[in-house]
Amino acid sequence: MDSRLVLSLKKRKGCYKSKIELLSPAKINLYLNLLGRYRDGYHKIESIFERISLCDKIDIEVTNDPGIVIQSNRRDLQNENNLCCRAAALIKSELNIPFGFKIILKKNIPVGSGLGGGSSNAACVLLGIDALLDLKLSRQKLYRLGGKLGSDVNFFLSEASFALVSGRGEKIIPFNAKKFEHIIIWPRAGLATKKVYRHTQVKLTKFLSNVKILQYALRKGDVALVRQNIFNALEPSALALCAKLRRAKQYFDKKGILVKVTGSGSALYAILGYRADCLIDIDKIPKSWDVFKAWTF
Repeated sequence: MDSRLVLSLKKRKGCYKSKIELLSPAKINLYLNLLGRYRDGYHKIESIFERISLCDKIDIEVTNDPGIVIQSNRRDLQNENNLCCRAAALIKSELNIPFGFKIILKKNIPVGSGLGGGSSNAACVLLGIDALLDLKLSRQKLYRLGGKLGSDVNFFLSEASFALVSGRGEKIIPFNAKKFEHIIIWPRAGLATKKVYRHTQVKLTKFLSNVKILQYALRKGDVALVRQNIFNALEPSALALCAKLRRAKQYFDKKGILVKVTGSGSALYAILGYRADCLIDIDKIPKSWDVFKAWTF
């Protein structure tokens, strides 16, 4: 499997004990607008996603036991509701796979941060099992499976660094752009996606010109123009619902540093330039927040 996500792949005859080690990257939303609702209540979105180098690590091993076992450095994630387990169970069911899987998840992406960690994990498990068992699933087949697991899963299945995302999040149009450097700030407070969406009033304004300008700026690597056009319709609700996030945003606003909420929160990101035009002294950021350096991945 020719993928930047795969760190190692060891196949054995008969598949049992075959192993794969993968990176499971986070994302940020450089643009996120709500265009309305579907009849089932889901929001119709228009977004630009960027995959970044902040990653979880996932090991998958084919086992004799047909069940699915997960181990993690976070005990609260060691259950069948974890998206890793749900992804493995779905692909087993859909393709009548007789094998079981042992999944080891090393979690680095904050949970409930809007960085897409759970969706990324689900996508990596689908991609990993596809590679382990030589299923050779088409991208469209993978997208169909991903759509059953979550709105952001298909972006990670695309393995694109940048993509225009629409519909419920299942429609993906990758595009090429320059690489960017970011600082990610997480004030150690999670936010429930559904709660943030419920709190947000949908404005039926498409901002299509903003999307086109932002894509142009990303392709050209124009940091100043990117900063002028990043947008998140969920940010006001996320800030209103999370006091820790609000205080973190105010901290950077007072310093004149542009930071934006990614997704439904509760992480913030800054876009760094090629010159010292976005000075962030990491050592002076409150120790009660987690700070990560990340790049386009």
